Formats: sequence, C-alpha cells, structure tokens
Amino acid sequence: MRIVDMLTRSRPSVSFEFMAPRDESEVDVLERTISALAGHGPDWVSVTYRQRTGEKTLELVTRIKRQYHIEAMAHLTCANTVDRTRQVLNWMEREGVANVLTLRGDPPSAGEPFVPADPRLTHASDLITLVRGSGYRFGLGAACSTERHPESPDLEHEFRYMQLKVEAGAHFLITQLFFDNRFYFDLVARARAAGIKVPIVPGLMPVPSRRSLAVMTAMSGAT
Repeated sequence: MRIVDMLTRSRPSVSFEFMAPRDESEVDVLERTISALAGHGPDWVSVTYRQRTGEKTLELVTRIKRQYHIEAMAHLTCANTVDRTRQVLNWMEREGVANVLTLRGDPPSAGEPFVPADPRLTHASDLITLVRGSGYRFGLGAACSTERHPESPDLEHEFRYMQLKVEAGAHFLITQLFFDNRFYFDLVARARAAGIKVPIVPGLMPVPSRRSLAVMTAMSGAT
C-alpha cells in the first residue's frame, strides 16, 4: 500500500524510522526491536540507506514487509550513478517495495561538501524526476526542513527546494527533526498558502545520547 494513501485516511498514522545496521550483530538488534514495536501497530517503518551495506539494507526492508506484515519504505539517495540507481529501482519493483523515500544523502562527515556520484543526480528532486520519468509506480516521499539547513543560505532557499521536490512528483514530505512545534506548524501553513497540498509528516527523534543529538542537529540545522 502506498503511504500517501495511509496519510489521507481520517485517523492519525504512526511510523518508525530505523538506522541501517552496520553489521550482522546490529541486524539482530534491529529485528528484535521491530518485533517488539510491531505489537503497537505502526502503519509503516523505514530503514535508512548506507552506501557500504546498501543491498543488505534493501533486503532487510523486504524481509520486514514479508515477515512482520508492516509496510516498509526504502530510502534511496544520490549516492549512485543513474544506471546503478535504475538497477536498484528495478530490484525494489521486483521485490514488491511500494514506497521510496528520496534523499540527496549526507556528506561523508559534517562540514564536508556532498559530492554526487553522477552529475545528473545532484539533488533529491533529480532523483524524483528520474523515478517518475522512468515509469515506476512507487509512492514517493521526500524530506523537508522546518528551519534553515546548514547548506542553505536562508529559509527561502530551503522552501524553494521543497517546492521543487513536490513539483517533480513527491507524494508526501517528512520533516527533519525539530524541537519547537511552532516551526512545523509555520511550515505547513506556508506550504498550504503556496498551494502545496501533499501531506507533511512531522519527523520526531528520541534523544539516545548527547553525542547523537549534537550530530543530528549539526547536520539538520535544528535549534
């Protein structure tokens, strides 16, 4: 089922996002976590994408969907060439993945520039254009920011990129983490005033440690 269809139902939707496991031991931990959370009836879950373990992450997405009967969304970034990205999309289609979260991807570390693997895939909007233009039928999500991203000169620039993603064909948006609800409601109000009608899902992040919080706020610009 496409996530955008879940988001247009009358009742609230709940989902979980998991960091991609780095090795087999983390796969076991993740599967135990998913098994425990499955009892709470999430509408969908997603697993972030790691370049180093990309194929295993995608296999995990399909296993979650089949084993736990939860809609599982795959993340897809601009980390590959156009040809390799099409191969990944073909694999997802064959395996029954219905939803894809399209992202530019993060630089190797905070403060370093993002270098695309293919000049045709520089932004998430390019990825959305590729997916929609190639005839795939995935439900497409994209990220957005309630505050200025560290790489953006101002909030206006950030908002324009969000518009480009929707114009390219994103079906729904998920925000980066935020701490003040006002930022989220202001973004939604501005989006609606600008004619953006797609669902905008608030992205909430539990704080596991000071270090992880510092990393995430540095990367997202959340204050």
